[in-house]
Amino acid sequence: MKEAPYGAAMNGDWQSMIDYYQEHFEIIDCPVTPSKDTVLHLAVYSKTEKQLKVLLEIMKKRAFSVTEEEFLKTKNKFGNTVLHEATFYGNYEAVIFLVERCPELLSVPNEFGETPLFTAAEFAETEIVEFLITSKPGQCVDDDGLLLTIHRQRTEDNLSILSAAIIGQKFETALLLLELDKSLASLKDKNQISTLQLLAEMPAAFESEFPMGIFERLIYCCLPVKRHHEVKSKVKSWCLAKKRDLESGRGRNSGDLGSVSDRNQRGGLLNYLKIPKVCWLKGIWDQKRKHVFALRFSESLIKEDKSLKGVQTSETQILPPQTSVTMSSLTTKKEIPLFTATRRGIEKIVQQIIKLYPHAIDQRDEMNRSILDVAVMYRQKKIFDFVKQQEIPFARLRRVVDNSNSSLLHHVAEVNQNSGVTKPGPALQLQEELQWFERVKEVIPDHYVPLLNDDGKTARECFEISHKEQLKKAQKWIKETSQSCSTVAALVATVVFAAAYTVPGGSDENGKPNFINSPYFLIFTVSDVVSLASSLTSLVVFLSLLTSPIELQDFHISLPRKLIVGFTFLFFSVITTMLSFGATILILIQSERKLTTLLLSIASFLPVSVFGIMQFRLYVSFMGSTLNILKITWKAHSSSLVPCLPWGKKLPRED
Repeated sequence: MKEAPYGAAMNGDWQSMIDYYQEHFEIIDCPVTPSKDTVLHLAVYSKTEKQLKVLLEIMKKRAFSVTEEEFLKTKNKFGNTVLHEATFYGNYEAVIFLVERCPELLSVPNEFGETPLFTAAEFAETEIVEFLITSKPGQCVDDDGLLLTIHRQRTEDNLSILSAAIIGQKFETALLLLELDKSLASLKDKNQISTLQLLAEMPAAFESEFPMGIFERLIYCCLPVKRHHEVKSKVKSWCLAKKRDLESGRGRNSGDLGSVSDRNQRGGLLNYLKIPKVCWLKGIWDQKRKHVFALRFSESLIKEDKSLKGVQTSETQILPPQTSVTMSSLTTKKEIPLFTATRRGIEKIVQQIIKLYPHAIDQRDEMNRSILDVAVMYRQKKIFDFVKQQEIPFARLRRVVDNSNSSLLHHVAEVNQNSGVTKPGPALQLQEELQWFERVKEVIPDHYVPLLNDDGKTARECFEISHKEQLKKAQKWIKETSQSCSTVAALVATVVFAAAYTVPGGSDENGKPNFINSPYFLIFTVSDVVSLASSLTSLVVFLSLLTSPIELQDFHISLPRKLIVGFTFLFFSVITTMLSFGATILILIQSERKLTTLLLSIASFLPVSVFGIMQFRLYVSFMGSTLNILKITWKAHSSSLVPCLPWGKKLPRED
């Protein structure tokens, strides 16, 4: 290990490193780091090929004993050549230079059985992968245009190059490789995990998991995503040319598919929009590129995945009440991709699989659970609604009971599986859970509601047991919030009550206010009265919350409704209090300057604005949830008011 050149490389002082080896050229092939990296391994981190050229020139001029090819093939502790390191770092110029100097580097694997093409698929940009394949196709593909075996899977764990690209979230690269060699879709690692299963574990690769505001969403929709990498047609042209040469009796080397300048130009097409790396716009654009190519790749992958084409379905039996039935199920060693995508909430993959292979919706796991059970367990509401729209299979799936005799409603109680909570605070989260319970309850047959599982418990009992801790947290939150808000409401009521007896500007001998004719005096009087009434109403509401029993079912409608009323009146009382304060100041100053009036108005309503911003999300969440429930309740109540029809008559069908 040489400290001087290593230290220079760490500091980016490449000239000092070169000067060192010009003086000590005899040790140019000695390891520089504890990982046995040579100076060439370090030189690729300079982002250009310049340092590599200079170092190789030093070796040639000094008539070094090791040949250039042997020097370039030197491996470090992990078996990585300098080309491996160039792909790790994404040094495009260095990759071009190394492949031109020593094409055999493309076929040299490291200790894990990874070729430079394999590592480029996981770490480098798509332009580097495109160059490696098209520059020396004879080193990468066979006569049929398929990837050579050495590049397809690494020997350590049989991970495919397609899965490596997915792990590195290089979805454009994955799409390029799949179009080149469709047989890659069926490859699995030593644990029998396919690329589709791996993709189904990555919800962040899709747009649904990327939170955006209104402005960001607008920018996101307007940004273009074009594709500039295409290798299949180029490799096909090379294969045809090679076959023609062989038929004509002329041998053909693994020639290039374009000059270096052409390849540089193709690489530059990736940046058809010049956006600085530090610009926030580039972050949104990169995310959209990832989402678009992930979606395109998933569509192609599902079409080529042979495991989905040969899937078998299981017979679904209708379970009588209180009867234990053993059902046949589809057993697999690993979770099927459809269930993985459902669990992770990737709606696009679920829709694509069911669209191409409708029978896949009837798949079951080893516990005889269907996709609907998984969607309920993991609170994937969009997937639940999508399956619900498939009327024929949904009619069967809603009656499925798993091997533990648990119905669809029992799975709502599995709070440990919950990954779909979207509301803030324990009270809202518990309300969301209760809403989900009622929503699932509506779709199952009525006689399944009291069904007992193997533990002898109904779905309601399981729900109450599994939500005990959440109920305690919600009760504590409700009490603490009510106490805090009632204190504020009492304080506001005290202030405005005292202000009612302290008339701004004083009164005359008869007790008549001096500024009674001022327009601001009317504003003061009205706002003070309204503020007092609002604060006292809010205080009463929060006191009723403190004295209520706060049972589990109260979190469904009753408690959220009271909180909305309390928050509304408290917020309104604060607004009118500040309005009263502003009117008082304007009465006392009696200024005719518009700027003074404007500044005083802004100062008066600043606390109101801060209060509103801080509580807006919580208030909107309560309001949205409770209003939706009230709408559903009103519809149900309205339907119950329909007069009874004579026996045998039916209601007219609604389209």
